[in-house]
Amino acid sequence: MHLRKLLEQLQSFGFTKTQARLYLSGLMLRHTLMTQLARTANVRRTTAYYLMKELMRRGFFTTKRIGKRIYYIAAPPKRLLEMTKEREGLVKRLLPLLRRVARNID
Repeated sequence: MHLRKLLEQLQSFGFTKTQARLYLSGLMLRHTLMTQLARTANVRRTTAYYLMKELMRRGFFTTKRIGKRIYYIAAPPKRLLEMTKEREGLVKRLLPLLRRVARNID
């Protein structure tokens, strides 16, 4: 699949364009330092650190400390499917409550 199309698909999943570039770069590099990750994604390093906080919070990256260095590791692609199933389960649990709230508003 063409890289541009892949980036668009990731954006449809909920990534920003820059987050998608970081994630794809992380997949290509396996585990890497932020400098290399930002360079590969064509993102300023300071911006990459800022975006990484959100990507890690959402479970798309983890870190591993080796000595004084912190390596960033992208979640495997199958994790995206697992996240979607988790979200679906959450929505199924929320639906009855949301319907009750909607009825009370009308």
